[in-house]
Amino acid sequence: DVVASTNAFIPSSQPMPVPGGYIVRGTNKCSSGGELIDKLDKRVATDARLREKITFFLLKDPFPDPEDGLVDPFNWPQVLFIAGPNVARDPEVILRTIITALGIATTWYGSIYPFLSNSNLLDKANEAMDLSDAGMPVDMSWLSDMSIPLFLTFIALQLVHEVAHLAVANSKKFEISVPTLVPSILSGITSSITTLKTSPKNRQDLMEFAVAGPLAGMICSILVLSYGLALTATADPGAVQNFPGLPLAVLRQSSLGGGLVDIFLGNGVLNVPASAEGAQLLASTMIALHPFAIAGFLSLFVNALAMVPVGRTDGGRVSMALFGRSGSQGVTFISLLLMFALGFSGESDLLLFYFGFVVFAQSELEIPMRNEIDDVDFSRALVAGVALFLTVLTLIPMQ
Repeated sequence: DVVASTNAFIPSSQPMPVPGGYIVRGTNKCSSGGELIDKLDKRVATDARLREKITFFLLKDPFPDPEDGLVDPFNWPQVLFIAGPNVARDPEVILRTIITALGIATTWYGSIYPFLSNSNLLDKANEAMDLSDAGMPVDMSWLSDMSIPLFLTFIALQLVHEVAHLAVANSKKFEISVPTLVPSILSGITSSITTLKTSPKNRQDLMEFAVAGPLAGMICSILVLSYGLALTATADPGAVQNFPGLPLAVLRQSSLGGGLVDIFLGNGVLNVPASAEGAQLLASTMIALHPFAIAGFLSLFVNALAMVPVGRTDGGRVSMALFGRSGSQGVTFISLLLMFALGFSGESDLLLFYFGFVVFAQSELEIPMRNEIDDVDFSRALVAGVALFLTVLTLIPMQ
């Protein structure tokens, strides 16, 4: 009754039950998907029986009627998906709180480890442990004090990512969950999971939300990395002796991050001979860097990983906004193959670890948008292209 009374969508079938609700096939008589959804929402708002009970979504038909013959991919049939007021997944608050606590713990570990990669500081820590084993009082607060700037800078950069998401969600009037920080022993955190509690109005709103976090995070990470590298290059030798370090193998896993290190520090600091001796150097050499540089480098990598177009990651949402549901599944498959190939070949341990994370935790598709028919503006697609370009530069290892 609601659909027919608007004369905006002419049903051609009875409602067909599907998981989560019903679909109704028919013809959209409006000039855009957004106009149709607005008319249906206004009609539902006038009916007290339905106001808080149903929600309309305009989608491409997931099960085209075989009697209609071959479907034109450029004029795919549209359906109304009718569901209840809540299409979001169970938030699993307790589990996500535990995961975030572990993520903060591994981030703290990741802030201490680079300092212990410095042989001078490692010797000092080992001496303190020997004293402790002998029953003597030991003060290790110096290590915590040195690690705090790296820890806080890294966390601040992740907050930039999440605040950018929140700002867009608020401006577009849909709700999101508190982010879950997923732990990683390699980079502090693997990623953050921010789920949609209510549906964005259309694919363009989803695009702006998805790209805002990683793009803001990568830009700020590049700035912090560059500032930290400038401090490293101008530091006196005495200060450098107490700097934390990252393995040469880790720094070479990013063409953009490693390239900035080469530019600021010069002297071919990341060059490795193509020989057995070079392989040994790659595994054992530590590069001393200012804490800001390490925080910026790791954050750049984490934000770039979020833009990999897979499932419900930020990159997966961008892919869905650009190519639709069916197209994004193909992009996901290709992305997983590339990540596995680069990781398994030994080029990037971080990519292999992230591959496992997305396969088990982020491979599902996103909840439906209210209107999945209207395309994204070219200007938004251009912004997404910039973010994907930075992602590729960051994740491709140095040669």
